[in-house]
Amino acid sequence: MDKRIWHDSEVLEEWFPRINYEKCNNCGMCLLACGNKVFLWYEKEKKFIVGNPSNCVLGCTTCAKLCPEDAISFPDDPKKFITKLLVKYKIYPKVKEELNKRLEKYPEHKVNLENVKKSYEPKKEFSNWHGMERKDILWYPTIDDNKCTGCGLCVVTCSEKRNVFGYDPDKKKAVVLFPNNCMVGCNNCQVACMWNAISFPDFSQVKNMSKDVLKTSNALIKNEINEKIKNQGLFI
Repeated sequence: MDKRIWHDSEVLEEWFPRINYEKCNNCGMCLLACGNKVFLWYEKEKKFIVGNPSNCVLGCTTCAKLCPEDAISFPDDPKKFITKLLVKYKIYPKVKEELNKRLEKYPEHKVNLENVKKSYEPKKEFSNWHGMERKDILWYPTIDDNKCTGCGLCVVTCSEKRNVFGYDPDKKKAVVLFPNNCMVGCNNCQVACMWNAISFPDFSQVKNMSKDVLKTSNALIKNEINEKIKNQGLFI
């Protein structure tokens, strides 16, 4: 297993999915859910495998939440796992640096809570989820201002591509600025928040949506899988 650099710290702990092939139905939702090329198509055995475990985002369980057969598991509870890392590696000073750099790079994400305006219009590339309008899917974080300490970890945990959060540097509070840019099934920001200030809708909702699209849009799903495997070279 390769070493990870996480907020400038070399992390030795392992984090990656395991597939239970007694449950797996080979639907490929895991490969579609992952943006880090963790999963590959193994042509010889005609099945999906965890081909690049070191690519898995620490604490991420999106693939497991979208797996219709509950065939994917992780080595630990993600919240407990990330909390241990936060304490062990003392990464908050680095997070502050990352937060400042993020706000410098994306000044439109530096906001005033008194007059902040959320945009529910997703980026074009996120506007459709396997044939469903992203705006019709209730999946994004909600922040409890009374619990938020303003550490900024949620802001920098969210990818720059998605960039769901804004931040008020005066009040030292994070805010959900572009909710529908949130990746369906992802709750990495919630996992990272030690103060439990972030909540999401019930996870069963995305599990059921995954099951539904596999039934109603099976041809579309298969085409998306084949295109992703081909275009990104996700096969061995």
